[in-house]
Amino acid sequence: MQDASDNLYAAPVADVRPPPAIPAAAAAFHVVSGPKLVVLYVATFGLYGIYWFYRHWEQVRRTGGETLWPVARAIFSVIFAHALAREIDARLHAGRRRYTWAPATVATCYVVFEIAGNILSRLSWREIGSPATDLLSMASMLPVVLCLLAMQRAANTASGDPTGEANSRFTAANWVWMILGGLAWLLVAAAWLLPG
Repeated sequence: MQDASDNLYAAPVADVRPPPAIPAAAAAFHVVSGPKLVVLYVATFGLYGIYWFYRHWEQVRRTGGETLWPVARAIFSVIFAHALAREIDARLHAGRRRYTWAPATVATCYVVFEIAGNILSRLSWREIGSPATDLLSMASMLPVVLCLLAMQRAANTASGDPTGEANSRFTAANWVWMILGGLAWLLVAAAWLLPG
């Protein structure tokens, strides 16, 4: 019996399977929904921001083949925020995805409010200008998380998931961090409300 590939008169055979789905690991950036980002950032007093930057830079390293150190870029996010915003914008343009935003402005606002928040936090820690520095330090989280949210929406769009649906549910680890953060928020509230 002759194989179909040896028969010159056989009809051509084509592989008609659908292309495989793009795994989450192949997304251009770390995909997360806006509400989840805001809740985790506020619940953890901004610590989620370090993880957020790490995951984005790790994804850039994986998908772009670049040699970089995601941990350092996450820890020193004020130095690398503009680079991440440019990377997101470049991938939006490369993927021909329409998204209107101002990456340099968003990154600059992030840097300014992150530094201001850290200065206010240090002043508050040393009881300089208390209670105003306490309140302003906590209030500085709002513009910071709004900047991260703007970057995240652009990153989600560049990754083909504008709403972040692929990562919109809270995981067990998320709940652990939110519970720990909630306890920290209770301690802050107790320190403010209880006398002496």
